[in-house]
Amino acid sequence: MQCYDTQSDLLLNQEVCMIAPGMLRSTLTTRPCYSTFVMLQDPLVIPLLKNAGFDFLIIDHEHIPMSPDMVANLVTAARTHGIATIVRVRDLSRGAIQHALETGADGVMIPMVESATQARLAVEWSKYPPHGTRGLHTLSQAFLLDQTSVAGYPPPPHATLNYPQRMNEQVVVVVQIETDRGLAAREEICAVPGVDVVFIGTSDLSQSLGVSMQSSEFTTAVQSIIISAQQAAKTVGIIGGSADALQPFVDAGVNFLTLAVDGALLMHGAKILLTRHDA
Repeated sequence: MQCYDTQSDLLLNQEVCMIAPGMLRSTLTTRPCYSTFVMLQDPLVIPLLKNAGFDFLIIDHEHIPMSPDMVANLVTAARTHGIATIVRVRDLSRGAIQHALETGADGVMIPMVESATQARLAVEWSKYPPHGTRGLHTLSQAFLLDQTSVAGYPPPPHATLNYPQRMNEQVVVVVQIETDRGLAAREEICAVPGVDVVFIGTSDLSQSLGVSMQSSEFTTAVQSIIISAQQAAKTVGIIGGSADALQPFVDAGVNFLTLAVDGALLMHGAKILLTRHDA
């Protein structure tokens, strides 16, 4: 895996992969970046996954019934350990997006996007004016974490002047195409300005299409989404069970790469340790 210094983007000889907060959007356009979903509700999992070698982490608030406080605690832990995060929100709503970004996360992932209208709303609620309608609050966790790292604490009186612009340049908007309707609307979704990543939700897509993930119909659907996204100059995202399984997508130019879920990694590692080979 090629790895880059998160601050200077220079290729290093040693294995340094982690992407620092604020650097994810720019790094996704330059190289393959590996992540995993975080479902375990303990901030201690963050440094464990960081030390395992992941570039960034995705906190799953869609499927996992964790509290907003826990989402904020996980993001804070990630910021403390210097690794970028994305929050997959529960649904497409202004409140869900606003709350996720106000934790200080680097971006949001929106599930089940099925139209250009939905994609435009995701961008609008993620960006400050003039590119969107995100509300500004100068006592949010996101603002205070940013000012502590950029301007010191307490923030100087002029701290709000360039904050919205910098956040608009840094926030990553990920939309998931994972239904038959999303597949049919893929070209219009990919064409929406401000969408940074088009993530293929393989499990739900196969369910929606009524075919297995091993079928030629499914392979064709995935390839068509990749083509549409790349033609629109969007980063493509996909999930897989291992780095080897994801390598064909890396070869196809997919840069947003997700390896399973932290809970599955725990089970897999435990099974390996419990397996005896002398029996």
